[in-house]
Amino acid sequence: MKRYADEPAFVLHRYDWSESSLILDLYTREGGRVAAAAKGAKRPSSTFRPVLLPFQALHVGLTQRHADDQDEVQTLRSAEWAGAGSRSDLEAPAGTLLRGAALFRGFYLNELLMKLLPRGEPYPQLFDAYAQALSAIAVD
Repeated sequence: MKRYADEPAFVLHRYDWSESSLILDLYTREGGRVAAAAKGAKRPSSTFRPVLLPFQALHVGLTQRHADDQDEVQTLRSAEWAGAGSRSDLEAPAGTLLRGAALFRGFYLNELLMKLLPRGEPYPQLFDAYAQALSAIAVD
């Protein structure tokens, strides 16, 4: 079993999985693009519910059953906002709220990453560039 703890990440996309759970497409600094199951994330009392939003810098904990299977859906164990005042490995401001045309640019950037990046391939410099791009998009 492979575990990632306190991994910097962004939510690229989220899909309904069941009545109370989500499948997330996450972009992590050390793990690259990964799929993760957030069990119970849609429940009103879930601690995941307020933090699993696009364009927000997070610190996540993930568990993967088979360390050699990159395509496997991992289990989300923890997620916390990497906002102002918290520990953050990100160079860009962590709480990027996109509105209007900036929101469309952000979703387009997420779609490009989902289509062009293979799962499980880490690109730390690209992760940092993505965080900086979100900040630049938010200012425009």
